Amino acid sequence: MENKAKWIWYPGDFEMYHSIQLHSRREQLDQGGYPAFWNLKTPYPSVTFKKRFTAEKDTIVKAVSNDIGYMMVDWYLKPLNTDIPVKAGDHELIIRVTNTNGRLPAIYIDSPYVVTDDTWLASENNAYFVSVDASPEFFSPEDDVCVFPFRYDRIDVVSRKALDEGILFDFGKELFGKLCITGVSADDEIYVCYGESPEEASDKTDAIIRETISGKTEYELKARAYRYVSLTKLPSEAKLSGSDKTFENASVWTMYEYVPLESNAFFDCDVNGVSDIWNTCKYTLHLNSREFFLDGIKRDRWVWSGDAYQSYMINDYLWFNDEITKRTIRGLLGKPPYTQNVNTINDYTLYLIIAVQEYYERHGDKKFVESVFPSLKSLFEFFMGRRDADGFMEKIGDDWIFIDWAEINKSTAKICAEQILLWRMLKAMSFIFSLMGDSESAEKYTAEAEEFRGKILKLYWDDEKKAFSELPGDGSIKRHANIFAVMYDFVDSDTQKMILDSVLENDDIPQITTPYFKFFELNALCKMGKIEYAQDLIDSYWGGMMKLGATSIWEQFDPTKKGTEHLEMYGMKYGCSLCHAWGAGPIYLLGRYVLGVENTDVAYKSFKVEPNPGKYKSFKGIVPVNGGEVYVEYSVNGDGTVHAAAKADVDGGVLVVNGKEIPMIKGELAEYNA
Repeated sequence: MENKAKWIWYPGDFEMYHSIQLHSRREQLDQGGYPAFWNLKTPYPSVTFKKRFTAEKDTIVKAVSNDIGYMMVDWYLKPLNTDIPVKAGDHELIIRVTNTNGRLPAIYIDSPYVVTDDTWLASENNAYFVSVDASPEFFSPEDDVCVFPFRYDRIDVVSRKALDEGILFDFGKELFGKLCITGVSADDEIYVCYGESPEEASDKTDAIIRETISGKTEYELKARAYRYVSLTKLPSEAKLSGSDKTFENASVWTMYEYVPLESNAFFDCDVNGVSDIWNTCKYTLHLNSREFFLDGIKRDRWVWSGDAYQSYMINDYLWFNDEITKRTIRGLLGKPPYTQNVNTINDYTLYLIIAVQEYYERHGDKKFVESVFPSLKSLFEFFMGRRDADGFMEKIGDDWIFIDWAEINKSTAKICAEQILLWRMLKAMSFIFSLMGDSESAEKYTAEAEEFRGKILKLYWDDEKKAFSELPGDGSIKRHANIFAVMYDFVDSDTQKMILDSVLENDDIPQITTPYFKFFELNALCKMGKIEYAQDLIDSYWGGMMKLGATSIWEQFDPTKKGTEHLEMYGMKYGCSLCHAWGAGPIYLLGRYVLGVENTDVAYKSFKVEPNPGKYKSFKGIVPVNGGEVYVEYSVNGDGTVHAAAKADVDGGVLVVNGKEIPMIKGELAEYNA
């Protein structure tokens, strides 16, 4: 952080406050509010801040806060929001604030010799102080930390169509924003239907989000997701027989609401449509990158740890923005004590702990890991206490075993995919303990992970079928556990090759149908060198959505469905999200495996660029890395020779082509021609 004044708060409280706000905004059908069903933690209502400073001359200090409290200057009690004279010399400031209305306790000082910044300490009014947290977005005394700093741009409709009772407006693409309406009569009761499809926005009975407005000639409605919007008269009023005269003077637009995320990242190749798919994935993730990484912007608008886990990975090949990743991890982590799994889902707790290790490996942010470690350790201990006597994951009470929307026996936690995730979490937590200087715990859980690996192999490996069974010894082979076994290096390379033959390339094994687990499957296949399979699937699966007019990537896509069948899910006519973050996987797959950019040391202190063409004859792109970016290009010449080149604005890279390593010098083009 820069050494300038900004609002400060107890670490994690900002995320918990905004998590409560976000998870209370979901709307569904005519039910109105639809808040999240899991445990949401609140900010500490009372916080103490402290800081020592030196005033070179007599000065004025003013502590700004929206909370009740007081400031002590060298233990002399002073009021908040008032200019306080302070003599030259060394001083200690202690500020105690309490909020009684659920807001986020925070303070702001911008004086000549002391400002609120990340050098302050905070306590939940006990003897234990930690470093405060802040955001560069809140740097003015007039800023309100309880209002998230979104940006807004106006977007106009691209077309309008008369309905029997009004007008259907099309904005041309999926978006999220505040619908603005002018030019209507204050006497009219207007029914507003929002939809990701024209069918949904025209359906006053089953559209997920709809409302009635009246009494004004101008409206700015709450921010929601849609591409299409209809304005109609209420059903009880006379139909207009195809005429839109009731709204002939109506003007409609959207104030598009977003978080500014910038990057030079791109991907282009010689196969038509791939760059369009990449850009649509980018737009999809951007729409879902808000206070936190969301699952989808229309239906849930919630933060799910499994969805977020993939967003962290994709983010690092698109924006490499650490702030939204940290906000999401903190929002999901909450604070002790823990009485349920993250999102109530066993596997989602595991993903969260794994994500902290992977975030450190890519970003090198030890300070963040230190700040969340007490809560992370407590969550880990909670989870470890919910295993059976042999260390396997158990399903207790209302635990939700998810893994994927698939035909899996979820009546028990003992499905193999969950156990491999548990093993991977043990490895992650061992790493984190080591990073925090607790070598004893690190060694303990390294040994436990290895012992547990042996138990899984003994209980689930089917030597005849050369694959992991879904349940102990049941002979049922599904893709999920076998994908994890390859993706996380649970088994050695020879066993991975067996799994490739017996499961991943075996059409008799039930296929994955969600972009969510397709992402994991394609990771495993690319890791095994099956780049062309992933490229073909990007063309057919993601490209299949594009051919149907998708402007963002869907939650689920079944090519065998027709028409409005694609919109159905969860027993709802329009239940399928048409803008789902977990569909943005091609950004990671193309950056990691085709452009071939991979960190080989923490925070990209060293990295390699190993282009993998697969079926592409030429391609190029940019991938962000910690503190910079890498440009990669590759082409096969007419005579069959290969040209490859890479350029980075950071040190530590090496270009690898056909086994040959070419050192990359910062700012210079490393080339291979042969």
